[in-house]
Amino acid sequence: MKELKISSRESFLAKIQTKLAIQKIKTQFKGKISIKYLSSVGDKDNSSKAWEKHGFGIFTNSLTSELVSKKVNIVVHSFKDLPVKSSNKTSFICLERDDPRDIVFIKNSSLKKKKLVIATSSPRRKYYLKLLKDYLPYKILKAATIRGNVQTRLKKILESSKSDGVFMAKAAVDRVFKYGEKVDKTEFIKFKNLFKEFEKIVIPISEFPSAAAQGCIALEYRNDDIKTKRILKKINHVSSLNDCSLERKYLAKWGGGCSLDIGVTIEELHNKKVLIARGKDTFTKKYFHEKKYISDVKIKKVRNIFPSNLVKYQMFKRSLSNFSKKLDNKNLLLTRAEYKDIRSLKKASNISTSGISTWKKVNKNGLLVNSTLDGFGENYRPIETYYKRKKTLTYKLTYEKNKFDSKYPPISHYKLIPSINEFTIDNLFLAESFYWMSFSAFELAIKLRPDILNKRNACGPGNTYREISKIIPKKQLNVYLNYEDFKKYELK
Repeated sequence: MKELKISSRESFLAKIQTKLAIQKIKTQFKGKISIKYLSSVGDKDNSSKAWEKHGFGIFTNSLTSELVSKKVNIVVHSFKDLPVKSSNKTSFICLERDDPRDIVFIKNSSLKKKKLVIATSSPRRKYYLKLLKDYLPYKILKAATIRGNVQTRLKKILESSKSDGVFMAKAAVDRVFKYGEKVDKTEFIKFKNLFKEFEKIVIPISEFPSAAAQGCIALEYRNDDIKTKRILKKINHVSSLNDCSLERKYLAKWGGGCSLDIGVTIEELHNKKVLIARGKDTFTKKYFHEKKYISDVKIKKVRNIFPSNLVKYQMFKRSLSNFSKKLDNKNLLLTRAEYKDIRSLKKASNISTSGISTWKKVNKNGLLVNSTLDGFGENYRPIETYYKRKKTLTYKLTYEKNKFDSKYPPISHYKLIPSINEFTIDNLFLAESFYWMSFSAFELAIKLRPDILNKRNACGPGNTYREISKIIPKKQLNVYLNYEDFKKYELK
């Protein structure tokens, strides 16, 4: 085979994705590669009713037709744009998936408003706006319709007197920053100039799962093109393809497609895959939010768990103190929501939280949070520096004398004082299975009851897991997204 013909849409982002695909293909193919850029139906029709007029696949079907008619060998797609019911004449491989999360962009001039209008053409994202009031410090969030490529949408919002922000796929923004300058320097500079006019909020995947297969580039080929198939199979990222295929299969239950207000994403946490889905059941018209462990949790349920009641549970008291350093213009990671002087947090440059509950609590105090570790630990999808106003260190707000390893330098704001109440003591000695929300609690508990080390233990996927797994073998330590899941799977 002397030449591979590749087709793609002609947008700036599509050209970047084509460049990434060609880089991978060149590791297995040394012949000539030619590129044919095309306009899809979705590119030509920028109206808000395009989905209704043309159906699913408005960005992909015309390119697939080129492939089926043997005018090209490969088509580069954003996997999320492909109809869930694909042609029986073609198949796909995937490049490694990038960050699947969504970002909300709010223009700087709108940050002090009480009511925001956020533009999107996605029913899923419009539905999410109703839920984002718990995460964004604005009284009203309304949706407006917008179409266009990455730069066009940002430009439209900046020029609009009616819209304040827009949704974006984080993977698209990341690709522009990492590879855009090499593809088209002029377009890249335009994008950067638009980008700096916005505040960016990366929304949590556990609460707001993405479109099925978002963040993944798919390469489509004809089933009868054996030579091309052999080349592409060698660069296929199998786990990305498997995850995206499962998400698309889940979406297909409701008919599939971007016109559904359903998000579904698979995340992997310590070799355990979790499917997170949220949206409206098209048959019952009821909204749902589910988290399903794909690898079965095979645990024999018990009658007594620890803690058995979070309201009555207490192992420590926290004595609030002043911040050990000034917070002005610093990037911060918040691990708790209680502060002696929460107003000082408003002087920070960029704020992230360790989990969802902390985000929601500080939001009630009017604090704008930019991202979260989602309870998945300090190594979970770190936010790139170009999303932050100050490209400096991120400091972790924690308790005095916290000695646990962290890549974030600490700033203390409370003391942790052991204070176990009677209910917790009784529960601790009765329990057969344990869920730890902090390593400090685990450390204190095993001093009181050493045989806990031989019992069933579980925790979240973050730092608590990292510290406890130094003492209990990882195979004996169950991981759940949260306490509620632990209770669901382990309590009789």
